[in-house]
Amino acid sequence: MLKKLVIVGNGMVTGRFLDELQSRNHEQYQVTVVSAEPHGSYNRIMLSSVLSNEASVETIIQKDQDWYSHHNVTLHLGDAVTHIDRQHKTITTAKGRTIEYDHLVIATGARSAKIPAKKLDLDNIFPFRTIADTQKMINQAKQAQKAIVVGGGFLGLEAAWGLANNGVEVTLVHRGKWLLNRQLDKTAADMLQANLESRGLSFCLGNEVDSFIGEQQVQGARLKDGQQLDCDMAIVATGITPNAEIGLQAGLQGQRAINVDSFMLTSDTSISAMGECVEFQGQTFGLVDPLWRHAKTLAQRLCQSDGDVEPFVNAPIATKLKISGINLYSAGLVAASHDNQHEVIIKDAKQNIYRKLIIESGKIKGIVLFGDVRSGAWYFDLLQQQQDVTALLPNILFGQEYASAA
Repeated sequence: MLKKLVIVGNGMVTGRFLDELQSRNHEQYQVTVVSAEPHGSYNRIMLSSVLSNEASVETIIQKDQDWYSHHNVTLHLGDAVTHIDRQHKTITTAKGRTIEYDHLVIATGARSAKIPAKKLDLDNIFPFRTIADTQKMINQAKQAQKAIVVGGGFLGLEAAWGLANNGVEVTLVHRGKWLLNRQLDKTAADMLQANLESRGLSFCLGNEVDSFIGEQQVQGARLKDGQQLDCDMAIVATGITPNAEIGLQAGLQGQRAINVDSFMLTSDTSISAMGECVEFQGQTFGLVDPLWRHAKTLAQRLCQSDGDVEPFVNAPIATKLKISGINLYSAGLVAASHDNQHEVIIKDAKQNIYRKLIIESGKIKGIVLFGDVRSGAWYFDLLQQQQDVTALLPNILFGQEYASAA
């Protein structure tokens, strides 16, 4: 008899997990996917490209309903799971379905984090998380003149650029002292800010929204320093909050997210979890690379006939910005943090190029690149492998080709 494998959530990590299953001997499972959203799995990373009119919703759908039918996956769309009964091994949905499982996978993702601003419930204040969010923003941008974007991380910057591409005058508010303060040092961030200001974006840094202004629809925002900004719409993009409630309410271990081990197993041996709703060794996840590795590890474990399971480990992640014409690359540390570390830097103001490596005991611990990122992948390989690069210094700053030839 086939085992009932039920997956709650149908985001990018579920899409990847289904691909991983298809590439392995998974015939022992009858697979069911239950999703609160009305779409098949789609590339959430590309929502900023949809907002900036560089892609359409249709092009970011990775699995349409025919794919699920063709691969014998039962799909329930637009139906959120409301309860997990661990004793009877069932889930209940908002539409009243009761679905049995032998093994349950929770992949409910995350939602946009809220900010402690007053009047956050006014109309035309949007999160930036789903296709529905993006479509609402595009519709409002057609009639808006001014917008406020809250958040100076990757998502906030990409949202600001997307609105600017729709002809909206955008001011970005960020509580950090500089943009991408977790991924860039101040020098690289200043270069990024200058580039974006030359494209018409405005910035209020080291500041926060105290209250939005308006009766029914948002008309502006009052900042913590008393400054007031006018707007016809606002986007809040200040990070994510794991959608872990369904698992935590069922008694699974965890606090802000569902705890998993290195094989993506929860405190219940019949339930696994993966993606943005989980916590592993104190770390939660929001970037694609670790999510892909979650999916691979879980698929390997559930299809153990294919050999050994590769346990998940936390590892450095390289990040990039998806704004056309801007090249930046970051991984690991953004600055030396103690005396045993030092920074090697090159800056070409005329070419608008900046490269910095943080070195400790001859090994790369951090990478910050702006303008020319062609050697980013090479630097990242050296960082991951912790190779000694002493013999390549200082030529390593000029890139792989030059350093190897020197």
